[in-house]
Amino acid sequence: MKTILVPTDFSANAANAINYAVKLADQVKGKLILCHALQSQILGLPEEGVTISPEKLLKASYLEELNKLGRSIQLENGFRFELETVCEDGPLYQLLADVAVTRNVDLIVMGTRGASTFLDKLIGTNTLNIIENALCPVLAIPAKATFTGFQKLVYASDFEKEEHVYLQQLFQLTEPFDAQVHVLNVKAEDQLDMVADGQIVAEIAKEFTRKPYQISQLKAGHVVEGINAFTRENPVDVVAVAIEKRGFLETLFHKSVSTQLAFESNLPLLALPETPFKKPKPLTQKKEAAFNI
Repeated sequence: MKTILVPTDFSANAANAINYAVKLADQVKGKLILCHALQSQILGLPEEGVTISPEKLLKASYLEELNKLGRSIQLENGFRFELETVCEDGPLYQLLADVAVTRNVDLIVMGTRGASTFLDKLIGTNTLNIIENALCPVLAIPAKATFTGFQKLVYASDFEKEEHVYLQQLFQLTEPFDAQVHVLNVKAEDQLDMVADGQIVAEIAKEFTRKPYQISQLKAGHVVEGINAFTRENPVDVVAVAIEKRGFLETLFHKSVSTQLAFESNLPLLALPETPFKKPKPLTQKKEAAFNI
């Protein structure tokens, strides 16, 4: 984990996520990118034959705020890590996708705002949309979450799929922290059981022989219920889940699980994509224009 991307709308939830990301960046001595998506639809106004662009003025104002925030963060942390700011027009999910690829981002950290009703949560929010479409891991920070470290993580697996791509990402993120990973399988009444558990356990053991992990299984009425019961008895810093590309009905069920974990828990949720962006090998090329502190 070297490059961490954090979007902000300057809200309290975003500030909490930034604080979490700052602590991670400080520990790995990496790079922190603060970004703001400017979703303005203000049109230019003609005045004496000249087109004034309010968007540019608004963008400059937000960029100035980002730069102030960035300088404050660096001063508070003794300039121990690099920091960059980006402010662009367009939807947040598109900005994050572009920055993640062009800056070789390892992790997106963002706050969860929640929604007013369960249906709102189920259909989606910015955080859930980004989690489901991101090309790199996304760490969702609940409003009431506090940074307790990155040493103990539980990865919730259904033991119904090939786990290599997800665990590979997880171990890459946790390696700098010498973290312990607990692979948890919840046997719930509403879960399918089509693949032998022993097969999945054997595959994990074969592929990750030297990684620090443990495997546990427990029974519960629902997956989230089982995960919450486990984290109450075994304090962890982060809950990790796989984000798979599924059919419509499976997506609704899977989204309901992810939503509850993201919005009804005080633990950060680490979402691991099924098809992560593969970083290109470093090349000597002209640097992209960027807003640097």
